[in-house]
Amino acid sequence: MEISVGKYIVSFSDIVLNIFKRFRQDERSMNEAGGIVLGWFDDKSFHFTKASTPNKFDKATRTGFIRDKDAAQVIVDFEFINSDNKSIYLGEWHTHPEDIPTPSEQDMKMIKEQFHKNSLNEPVIFLVIVGLKKNYINIYDGKKIGTATYF
Repeated sequence: MEISVGKYIVSFSDIVLNIFKRFRQDERSMNEAGGIVLGWFDDKSFHFTKASTPNKFDKATRTGFIRDKDAAQVIVDFEFINSDNKSIYLGEWHTHPEDIPTPSEQDMKMIKEQFHKNSLNEPVIFLVIVGLKKNYINIYDGKKIGTATYF
């Protein structure tokens, strides 16, 4: 699947889309879930090839998710080394128990912090929020949040 996000084209592998679908909060008893998205960038296209799944070190409630940084770094390092230095960290994903998700203040603060505190290999960082009926995706370039796209 391919979509336009700002001036970029983003393609999602079936693996990534299936992870999003698997953790969608479609039951009231489900907590938020999330992780990181990995893949590669060329010119104006981002290719989301992998997404991490929640682990025992993450913290999740019905309306909140905090990803464990150390566990995520292990995944980033593993994927980078095992892809001949091609697969890189592209951003964050998590679920919301909303039909059409909107990022919270905490979500916006988190994605800005991820951009500024990490050494990134690309010009933007992505935020994906998986909702019940639609998914939100947006970019942050270090200065401003882009225009939301839904898929």
